[in-house]
Amino acid sequence: MSSRTDSRGGESFQDVPLPGLELPPRGSSSTPSSRSRPYSSTLPPTPAAIHAFSSRVVKAPGQGCWLWTGAISAGDGYGRITWRHGATSRTESAHRFALLIADQLTVGVVGEHRCNEPLCVRVDEGHLIASTQAANLRYAVACGRTGIIRTLLHRQDRHARSLAVRAAVAGGWNAVAYARASGNTAPLDTPQLF
Repeated sequence: MSSRTDSRGGESFQDVPLPGLELPPRGSSSTPSSRSRPYSSTLPPTPAAIHAFSSRVVKAPGQGCWLWTGAISAGDGYGRITWRHGATSRTESAHRFALLIADQLTVGVVGEHRCNEPLCVRVDEGHLIASTQAANLRYAVACGRTGIIRTLLHRQDRHARSLAVRAAVAGGWNAVAYARASGNTAPLDTPQLF
Protein backbone atom coordinates (compact mmCIF):
# COMPACT_ATOMS: atom_id res chain seq x y z
CA MET A 1 0.00 0.00 0.00
CA SER A 2 1.12 3.54 -0.69
CA SER A 3 0.10 6.81 0.85
CA ARG A 4 -0.49 9.98 -1.19
CA THR A 5 -1.71 13.53 -0.72
CA ASP A 6 -4.35 14.92 -3.08
CA SER A 7 -3.31 17.41 -5.78
CA ARG A 8 -4.51 20.39 -3.72
CA GLY A 9 -2.20 19.47 -0.85
CA GLY A 10 -5.15 18.42 1.29
CA GLU A 11 -5.91 15.14 2.96
CA SER A 12 -3.75 12.08 2.67
CA PHE A 13 -5.21 8.83 1.42
CA GLN A 14 -4.04 5.29 0.76
CA ASP A 15 -4.41 3.00 -2.24
CA VAL A 16 -6.12 -0.13 -0.99
CA PRO A 17 -5.57 -3.18 -3.21
CA LEU A 18 -8.50 -5.44 -3.93
CA PRO A 19 -8.09 -9.03 -2.75
CA GLY A 20 -6.35 -11.09 -5.40
CA LEU A 21 -5.51 -8.02 -7.47
CA GLU A 22 -2.00 -6.91 -6.78
CA LEU A 23 -1.43 -3.65 -8.59
CA PRO A 24 1.47 -1.27 -8.22
CA PRO A 25 0.57 2.12 -6.68
CA ARG A 26 -0.85 4.67 -9.12
CA GLY A 27 1.55 7.30 -10.33
CA SER A 28 1.21 11.02 -9.89
CA SER A 29 -1.70 12.60 -11.79
CA SER A 30 0.74 15.02 -13.42
CA THR A 31 2.44 12.29 -15.45
CA PRO A 32 0.73 11.10 -18.65
CA SER A 33 -0.70 7.61 -18.65
CA SER A 34 1.42 4.94 -20.26
CA ARG A 35 -1.67 4.16 -22.38
CA SER A 36 -2.07 7.66 -23.78
CA ARG A 37 -1.49 7.98 -27.50
CA PRO A 38 0.19 11.00 -29.07
CA TYR A 39 -2.37 13.21 -30.83
CA SER A 40 -1.91 15.49 -33.83
CA SER A 41 -4.52 17.93 -35.16
CA THR A 42 -2.59 18.04 -38.44
CA LEU A 43 -2.34 14.29 -39.12
CA PRO A 44 -3.50 13.81 -42.72
CA PRO A 45 -6.06 11.11 -43.49
CA THR A 46 -4.58 7.75 -44.33
CA PRO A 47 -5.90 5.62 -47.21
CA ALA A 48 -7.25 3.21 -44.60
CA ALA A 49 -9.11 6.05 -42.84
CA ILE A 50 -10.63 7.22 -46.12
CA HIS A 51 -11.73 3.66 -46.91
CA ALA A 52 -13.19 3.21 -43.41
CA PHE A 53 -15.01 6.55 -43.74
CA SER A 54 -16.48 5.64 -47.13
CA SER A 55 -17.66 2.26 -45.84
CA ARG A 56 -19.74 4.02 -43.16
CA VAL A 57 -21.65 6.32 -45.52
CA VAL A 58 -25.13 5.51 -46.85
CA LYS A 59 -26.15 7.55 -49.88
CA ALA A 60 -29.73 8.61 -50.45
CA PRO A 61 -30.72 8.43 -54.13
CA GLY A 62 -30.44 11.39 -56.47
CA GLN A 63 -29.46 14.63 -54.78
CA GLY A 64 -30.13 13.31 -51.25
CA CYS A 65 -27.90 13.35 -48.19
CA TRP A 66 -24.97 11.01 -47.65
CA LEU A 67 -25.47 9.84 -44.07
CA TRP A 68 -22.72 8.85 -41.66
CA THR A 69 -23.42 5.53 -39.91
CA GLY A 70 -20.27 5.30 -37.76
CA ALA A 71 -19.57 6.65 -34.29
CA ILE A 72 -21.69 9.53 -32.98
CA SER A 73 -20.62 11.94 -30.27
CA ALA A 74 -22.85 11.97 -27.20
CA GLY A 75 -21.95 15.61 -26.69
CA ASP A 76 -23.30 17.09 -29.91
CA GLY A 77 -24.89 14.35 -32.02
CA TYR A 78 -22.37 14.71 -34.87
CA GLY A 79 -20.51 11.79 -36.39
CA ARG A 80 -16.91 11.15 -35.29
CA ILE A 81 -14.00 9.35 -36.90
CA THR A 82 -10.58 8.57 -35.45
CA TRP A 83 -7.58 7.42 -37.45
CA ARG A 84 -3.97 6.62 -36.72
CA HIS A 85 -0.63 6.69 -38.39
CA GLY A 86 2.05 4.91 -36.42
CA ALA A 87 1.62 5.89 -32.79
CA THR A 88 -0.18 9.17 -33.54
CA SER A 89 -3.95 9.58 -33.78
CA ARG A 90 -6.50 12.23 -34.73
CA THR A 91 -10.24 12.50 -34.16
CA GLU A 92 -12.47 14.69 -36.29
CA SER A 93 -16.18 15.23 -36.82
CA ALA A 94 -17.35 13.11 -39.75
CA HIS A 95 -18.53 16.16 -41.70
CA ARG A 96 -15.19 17.91 -41.12
CA PHE A 97 -13.41 14.75 -42.29
CA ALA A 98 -15.48 14.91 -45.49
CA LEU A 99 -14.28 18.50 -46.01
CA LEU A 100 -10.72 17.42 -45.20
CA ILE A 101 -10.63 14.71 -47.87
CA ALA A 102 -12.25 17.17 -50.32
CA ASP A 103 -9.30 19.50 -49.58
CA GLN A 104 -11.65 22.18 -48.22
CA LEU A 105 -10.78 22.12 -44.51
CA THR A 106 -8.37 24.94 -43.74
CA VAL A 107 -7.72 27.00 -40.61
CA GLY A 108 -10.88 28.74 -39.42
CA VAL A 109 -13.22 26.68 -41.61
CA VAL A 110 -16.36 25.11 -40.17
CA GLY A 111 -18.70 22.71 -41.91
CA GLU A 112 -22.07 24.27 -42.66
CA HIS A 113 -24.93 21.84 -43.21
CA ARG A 114 -27.11 23.51 -45.84
CA CYS A 115 -29.37 20.43 -45.71
CA ASN A 116 -29.75 20.80 -41.91
CA GLU A 117 -28.87 17.12 -41.39
CA PRO A 118 -26.10 16.76 -38.76
CA LEU A 119 -25.05 13.34 -40.10
CA CYS A 120 -24.73 14.44 -43.74
CA VAL A 121 -21.19 14.19 -45.14
CA ARG A 122 -21.96 15.07 -48.78
CA VAL A 123 -19.66 17.93 -49.81
CA ASP A 124 -21.97 19.79 -52.17
CA GLU A 125 -23.59 23.25 -52.32
CA GLY A 126 -26.93 21.81 -51.22
CA HIS A 127 -25.53 19.76 -48.35
CA LEU A 128 -22.17 20.46 -46.70
CA ILE A 129 -20.01 23.46 -47.48
CA ALA A 130 -16.83 25.00 -46.08
CA SER A 131 -17.90 28.13 -44.25
CA THR A 132 -17.05 30.48 -41.40
CA GLN A 133 -18.50 30.37 -37.91
CA ALA A 134 -20.30 33.70 -38.48
CA ALA A 135 -21.86 32.57 -41.78
CA ASN A 136 -22.88 29.25 -40.24
CA LEU A 137 -24.62 31.06 -37.37
CA ARG A 138 -26.41 33.42 -39.78
CA TYR A 139 -27.66 30.41 -41.72
CA ALA A 140 -28.82 28.71 -38.52
CA VAL A 141 -30.78 31.83 -37.54
CA ALA A 142 -32.34 32.03 -41.01
CA CYS A 143 -33.42 28.38 -40.72
CA GLY A 144 -34.78 28.81 -37.20
CA ARG A 145 -32.46 26.27 -35.62
CA THR A 146 -30.48 28.50 -33.26
CA GLY A 147 -30.05 27.59 -29.63
CA ILE A 148 -30.81 23.92 -30.26
CA ILE A 149 -28.00 22.63 -28.02
CA ARG A 150 -28.07 25.30 -25.32
CA THR A 151 -29.62 22.92 -22.81
CA LEU A 152 -28.71 19.38 -21.85
CA LEU A 153 -32.19 18.22 -22.87
CA HIS A 154 -31.81 19.56 -26.42
CA ARG A 155 -28.30 18.13 -26.65
CA GLN A 156 -29.65 14.73 -25.65
CA ASP A 157 -32.52 15.10 -28.13
CA ARG A 158 -30.12 15.76 -31.01
CA HIS A 159 -27.94 12.85 -29.94
CA ALA A 160 -31.00 10.57 -29.73
CA ARG A 161 -32.16 11.80 -33.16
CA SER A 162 -28.74 11.07 -34.66
CA LEU A 163 -28.74 7.57 -33.16
CA ALA A 164 -32.23 6.96 -34.59
CA VAL A 165 -31.21 8.21 -38.05
CA ARG A 166 -28.09 6.05 -38.01
CA ALA A 167 -30.11 2.98 -37.02
CA ALA A 168 -32.74 3.72 -39.69
CA VAL A 169 -30.21 3.65 -42.54
CA ALA A 170 -27.55 1.30 -41.15
CA GLY A 171 -28.66 -1.47 -43.49
CA GLY A 172 -28.91 0.83 -46.51
CA TRP A 173 -31.10 3.68 -47.65
CA ASN A 174 -34.70 3.45 -46.44
CA ALA A 175 -36.74 6.62 -47.09
CA VAL A 176 -39.60 5.70 -44.76
CA ALA A 177 -37.32 4.72 -41.86
CA TYR A 178 -35.22 7.86 -42.37
CA ALA A 179 -38.31 10.10 -42.40
CA ARG A 180 -39.55 8.58 -39.15
CA ALA A 181 -36.16 8.75 -37.44
CA SER A 182 -35.42 12.31 -38.52
CA GLY A 183 -38.77 13.60 -37.33
CA ASN A 184 -39.93 14.53 -40.83
CA THR A 185 -43.68 14.02 -40.81
CA ALA A 186 -44.31 15.43 -44.31
CA PRO A 187 -45.43 12.97 -46.97
CA LEU A 188 -42.47 11.38 -48.74
CA ASP A 189 -43.30 12.99 -52.07
CA THR A 190 -43.18 16.53 -50.57
CA PRO A 191 -40.24 18.49 -52.01
CA GLN A 192 -37.48 19.30 -49.51
CA LEU A 193 -36.76 22.90 -48.59
CA PHE A 194 -33.03 22.43 -49.12
